[in-house]
Amino acid sequence: MGEIREHERMSVLRWTLADFLAEHEITAYALGKAMGTSYMNTVYRLARRGHEPSRIDLPTLVTVLDGLRTLTGKDVQITDILHYESSVELTPTAAGNGRT
Repeated sequence: MGEIREHERMSVLRWTLADFLAEHEITAYALGKAMGTSYMNTVYRLARRGHEPSRIDLPTLVTVLDGLRTLTGKDVQITDILHYESSVELTPTAAGNGRT
């Protein structure tokens, strides 16, 4: 991604999974179990606010959604755990991680 110039703007996707889990009183451990995964470190990383990955495999994302649906009994959608923000001002410290 190159160097970020002061006051540069671009669109970003932000993880809101940690917020979703907190609102529904779900632990990362419970989500991992509902997902049927043995890769609990991945689940913990996804659920940890401020340390979310900048990439995810689509099959993993589907498994997360399926796990959340199982735990909540609700029709959980991708927009419940990812938020699109258009034209966000970036700072030089956000250059490497896609966060502002």
